[in-house]
Amino acid sequence: MPTVCELIAELKAKKIKGYSGLRKDEMQALLDGYKPFTGKEKPPKAKPAPKAKPAPKAKPAPKAKPAPAKKPAEPKPAPKEPVKLLKFTEKVDEPKTDKPPPLSNKPLDELYVKIVSLKKRLADDINSNEKKVVEKSLDIYKTAYRYVKQQFINSIKKMNKKDLKKLSKALEKKYNENKNKEADVVFEEQFREINKLL
Repeated sequence: MPTVCELIAELKAKKIKGYSGLRKDEMQALLDGYKPFTGKEKPPKAKPAPKAKPAPKAKPAPKAKPAPAKKPAEPKPAPKEPVKLLKFTEKVDEPKTDKPPPLSNKPLDELYVKIVSLKKRLADDINSNEKKVVEKSLDIYKTAYRYVKQQFINSIKKMNKKDLKKLSKALEKKYNENKNKEADVVFEEQFREINKLL
């Protein structure tokens, strides 16, 4: 069967108008010389189906005899444990994606400083709503910190000694320029990781 585009091309070639808005079968009928049913005119009436004769009535069933005396009941088997269905709110093990977590573009020292400040904030006297927000932010920052730290360790394992020394010098310069003493912990940890490989 030709495609709609082919049918339109044939209709244009035969200079037939009025095919826009028609379905494929209607265009084919127009090409074949039949006027397609568009829904504006009345469809041809179909002949009514002959009426079926009603089936003969069945005789009523004889009345049932009284049931014999009941036997003593057997002990019922232990009920089966109900099947536990998952609710839509329950988390199913989702496939892990390689998509980095939010804030993973920030350096380790900034992430660590923010984690420390959020922990201090939690220790303060704050209301429950604010506490939930801070805890959620803390989780996001911790996830990003773990991810960036793992990326750092993986990257230095692939480096040669020359590149490791360059990185160590760059970190030392950043360490000396750092004004926040809380970030010193991160720099010292990075130096330890680099020194393990040198």
